[in-house]
Amino acid sequence: MKNKNEILIERKESIIYQLDRNIDVGNGWIGGNAPAFFDDKSDLLSKSGKDYQFYLCFVNPLDKNNMISIFIPSEYENRVSNNIYPNCSLYMFEHPISKESLDSTYTEVGIVKHYISEGIMVSEEQAFETPFFIKFGGKPFHIQEEKYYYTELKKDGYSFFCQIDEDGPGGLFHSSTSLPFGFGAVYLYANIMEDSIKNPIVGYWQYS
Repeated sequence: MKNKNEILIERKESIIYQLDRNIDVGNGWIGGNAPAFFDDKSDLLSKSGKDYQFYLCFVNPLDKNNMISIFIPSEYENRVSNNIYPNCSLYMFEHPISKESLDSTYTEVGIVKHYISEGIMVSEEQAFETPFFIKFGGKPFHIQEEKYYYTELKKDGYSFFCQIDEDGPGGLFHSSTSLPFGFGAVYLYANIMEDSIKNPIVGYWQYS
């Protein structure tokens, strides 16, 4: 592993993750129930007055004591009409490592639960040529190259953190279910310094 934050500063390499239906290596999961951390945190997801569902969680590779969870609006129209910072309707939380809850309150039934694999460090060239589910660090691989997606983020000091590519894996969604992001990708940003990462957020999402 590189020194802390180096892959977010130099951006020559990234860590890519795949999915596995059966093997849990402790890096998180997509689908299934939300982490137990949220069992008594309903106020975090009710402040907008909208219904939310659990999308995924994964361990922060630069801080193995914490994980990142993402919740998405139940209504697709809420997602697509509010998909760019500062009005992105997806919620992201960084929190201590947590096991999966027994409570299915936030479960998105259309997602087939998969575990997130061990991360592999690759060059940006390798990452571009390799299908992945999560790409941490390096540079964002956009579906749409319009600058308006990240202009306001950069003005406020945010830099690319990682992306989740819905088009990468197969068998992740039930055949009768619409994909949450239309074969798209979700892009996370944060205030990144050499020795710290602050205020991670969902910057925007794009669909193909």
